[in-house]
Order: sequence, then structure tokens, then C-alpha cells
Amino acid sequence: MIRSMLQAVLFLALCPLLTAQQSTQAASTPVAPQPAQAIQINGTLHLAQDAQQPVTEPPLAAADLDSSQILKSARTIVICSETEFLTSSTMDRALMQQKDWDKLGLSIVSSSCYSDPRASKPRAAELKLQINRVVFTHIHTYILTDKATGVVLASGRVRAFDGVVASGPMAEQIVKFLFAARLQARPSEQQ
Repeated sequence: MIRSMLQAVLFLALCPLLTAQQSTQAASTPVAPQPAQAIQINGTLHLAQDAQQPVTEPPLAAADLDSSQILKSARTIVICSETEFLTSSTMDRALMQQKDWDKLGLSIVSSSCYSDPRASKPRAAELKLQINRVVFTHIHTYILTDKATGVVLASGRVRAFDGVVASGPMAEQIVKFLFAARLQARPSEQQ
């Protein structure tokens, strides 16, 4: 009786180890991708294996990752807020109140995809301004990225008690950066 109880305990203790070892061996052996096969069960078709084709994306050229070129060619920006303390509309107003905003030639769009009257299908915003507030602090952060490539163009932070108060200095930093990148290069190109 004691012997059978010992065997049962050993079996229960070693069984998970054996199955884990078998699954790691199965995972480590390379498996060639097989085409999807359809199986018909009760008049309905089911796929035996997911039909997944490898996604091939063209490699990015160095010109695609040039931040100055990205900033010069951008025409639209979308503002995404991850905090309730500083909303997108508050940041939108703060940016448009800056004195150099009109000179930049950027349009703020309300969503990532917008309809352009000149184009037949919806277009995507080129730049993304992501704003946030560090939890349990008065630090508000922003990151300006290119949506197509994910290149970080600018980032910064402002310390303020309220998001409305933080939006002014934050907008000033962003406009100053964009103005330097977009408009300061033009006079040197004319000479």
C-alpha cells in the first residue's frame, strides 16, 4: 500500500515536469510552414491551420528617417492625450494661440485619419503629438513623432500644477522647435 502511494505521489510530481520537457522539445524543433488546409465538418468549412503569409515591408531608406526632412514635408498633426488632466482640445487651443503657429503651415486634425477634399480616400496625419502626465506628479510630458516611420522628432516636459497651465509652456516649446526646423532653413536655401 505504501509502495502504491509513493508511486502515485512520484507520478503526480513528475508528470508536469515530463510534459513541460516534451513541450519545450517540440517548441525547439523547427517546423516548416505548411499551407492552410480546409476541413469540412457538418457542412461548414474550417481551416486546419491559420493561413498566414509573411508580411514583407519595403526597407526604410535613410531619407525616410531624416528628421529635418520629415518636419519640412509634414502638413498635418494629430494630438493624442493619455491623461484627463491635459486634453487634446486644450493643447489644440494652446498651439493655435502661439504667435508663430500660422507661419508653420501645419493643420491640426482631430483623428489619425481624416478626409481630404483633394484626395479620393482618407489620409493619415503625418505627425503625432502624444501628451501625458506622470502619475502622482505635476510633470506633463510630450513626444512628437512621425506616424509613418515612428521616428521621435522632439520630446520634452513641463512642470505645472494643472494641465491648462502646462499647455502654454508646452505649446511654446513645440512651436519654437517646429519653427526652427521648418522655417529657419528656408532663408539659407534662398541665398
